[in-house]
Amino acid sequence: MPSFIKSKLRRDSLQAPLIAIVALLFAWFIALVVLPQCKPAIASARQNLPSIAIDWSPNNDPRKNYNASKVALIIEHEPLPLLVPLILHMIGVVPPDWRFIFIGSQKSVWTVGRAFGIQVQQGLGKIELMQLPQPWKIRSKEDRNRLLTDTRFYDEFLPGVEWLLKFSRDSILCANSELSLNDWLDYTWAGATDNRQNKALAVYGDLSLRRISVIKQILSFQSRYNDSEADDSWFGSRLEVLPDAKLAMTSDQPFAVQNNITSRPMGYNLQARGNLVD
Repeated sequence: MPSFIKSKLRRDSLQAPLIAIVALLFAWFIALVVLPQCKPAIASARQNLPSIAIDWSPNNDPRKNYNASKVALIIEHEPLPLLVPLILHMIGVVPPDWRFIFIGSQKSVWTVGRAFGIQVQQGLGKIELMQLPQPWKIRSKEDRNRLLTDTRFYDEFLPGVEWLLKFSRDSILCANSELSLNDWLDYTWAGATDNRQNKALAVYGDLSLRRISVIKQILSFQSRYNDSEADDSWFGSRLEVLPDAKLAMTSDQPFAVQNNITSRPMGYNLQARGNLVD
């Protein structure tokens, strides 16, 4: 190998360690000499900076933006794909001062909660997803009947609520309705007619507006027998005898329809996924 190449290689091999040593010495010089001299100037400059306070409101509950006495409730055990679009539709149709509560199983709560639209509404405090603790059950229709006829359910999970819009996977409010849900607030109970009940009342079905104070009044002196009639029929027969109770009638503009389809109702409740429509 020529001598000039050997000398160049030796110079290159020495150059990198020299650069590292010089950089290390420069860093020590900055840390031990320059920085201590600059600390008073840095501290003085910090004192002259304007103070900024950021209030993140960690205790601010977004649910306070809504009327605590108005809640729309849906209870569903099965993780159905239609739940998310149904709930988002109802949020868009129901007046904006109402809050929503979804009660479901672990799977159905996860199915609803993973949707981005639902997550946005959760952040706004519009909807709350809830899985009831033991011994509460919602798997069967009878489980839900027992739930809705137990005053402890309203005391524990719906405190302060007066108006309850109950809907299900088989019910929906019409976006083109001439009436708003708030137009029915002076009613004690409003729902759909049921031809099989053979009555003039329109208080039946899974789509109904209920006064919780009246529910508690009935449950204070009567209890439903297990495996008996459904909660709407059970309450309906007792609402008739309550003094000063304003109930929706078949002669009124329909709040909801289920067995027989009439013109321009505010909502539809298709029992058994529409298999019972006349």
